[in-house]
Amino acid sequence: MLRMTKLGATWFAALLLLVTATGTRAELPQAARTAIEAMLECERPEGGWMYVCAPRHGSHGVTKIVNLGARLSATLGLDMWDLVVLRSPGTPAAGLLLLEAWQLTSESRYLEAARRNGDLLLRLQLPAGGWFSEMPVHGRDLAFWFKWYVPWATLDDDVTTGAVRLLLRLFEATGDERYRVGAERGLVLLVRAQLPSGAWPLTYRPVWLRTVTPSFEDLPSLNDAATASVIQTLILGAEVLDRPDLLAAAIRGGDWLVEARHAAPRAGWAQQYDESGRAVPARAFEPVALASWETRHALDALVALSRTVEDTRYCSAIHESVSWLAESALGPGCWARFVSPDTGEPIFLDIDGNEVDHPGRAKRPYRWTGDYGIPALFAELEVGDGDTEVTPRIAGDAGDCPQTPRRSRRRLEARNPRARIGEAGTQMGLARPTPPSPCAITPPETGERGS
Repeated sequence: MLRMTKLGATWFAALLLLVTATGTRAELPQAARTAIEAMLECERPEGGWMYVCAPRHGSHGVTKIVNLGARLSATLGLDMWDLVVLRSPGTPAAGLLLLEAWQLTSESRYLEAARRNGDLLLRLQLPAGGWFSEMPVHGRDLAFWFKWYVPWATLDDDVTTGAVRLLLRLFEATGDERYRVGAERGLVLLVRAQLPSGAWPLTYRPVWLRTVTPSFEDLPSLNDAATASVIQTLILGAEVLDRPDLLAAAIRGGDWLVEARHAAPRAGWAQQYDESGRAVPARAFEPVALASWETRHALDALVALSRTVEDTRYCSAIHESVSWLAESALGPGCWARFVSPDTGEPIFLDIDGNEVDHPGRAKRPYRWTGDYGIPALFAELEVGDGDTEVTPRIAGDAGDCPQTPRRSRRRLEARNPRARIGEAGTQMGLARPTPPSPCAITPPETGERGS
């Protein structure tokens, strides 16, 4: 029988224990403080982060619907708004990192900055209760046309889920009822968006829109942490708000993960599924394949569930999937995003879906290789020999393979707020105490592939 256990404590509770044990103030490691300060340099005065630090104004997004709105607005002279980024690494992720920095240091300006961004998210919350990947903002207010122009919410890229978690953490830290109300509106949407299978789609769209324009985005998905981030958010909501119904929904999602996983020995997950739980393609360059990054996200969700409920199926699934990840590495700390479920070979595709022999010839921009935060997951589960660099990654930060030639990151990232948020996520992850894992693994034999 499933029941709450002491392992339901989260890393935030671990931070509370650390601060209590060491006094009211703890020092951040210098690398973490530097990364947090660099991230803050790119914050808008009214809160929120854009795609560029301190642009004149920004209406240049990456989603087609926002860019179309920008063109239409420009014809009417209404395009002088900032485009606030919510997709991770974005505004919700930065707010959570600031709140964590405040919890460690008691520095009020970190809490003030976190609240500034929580307040902004409350003003940007859409009528359905969620948020979109990128949102046009005048000062602190959403552009008047947007809520009518985009009648849905984004679930992947930790958009709506990240915003809900920030509001939950702010309510937990401050007791401000506004944050609880906003979080609960978002949680209502997440529960409503759960599919009959127990999974979640990439987006929440109203029934009429799903009927008029069916899309793979309405089907069960793990792409960009879609289902996994919802499970983790519902677990937090259950803990902070004492809502067993939210935990029940998270468990249904975890059960779907266990069932949807590919059979051992290649016990990974695909990006996209149909209603029956069969792996299917998404965009032309997203084939039926095992997906390393999405598998790590799925394992994060199962680890979170295993900390909260007693069910040996979660640890069993984690162990088998970790073995596959260890064996499928291209080299130390490096994975291909897509792997053939039949041959175990890496897959790289151009924009039209034609297979190419090297990630450098594949569709751009797309993260075809990376460390995907897998070494950090291995360290949490006590897997491996400890020789691979452990680099925690927040959602949306794929990381680089150690052997990948690196261009001048200073030049490329100097004005890139998302890169700064990702780096802050890594440094805060390194500074964060890691609670013992209920699914720690005896290190398996790990294989390496030539790249």
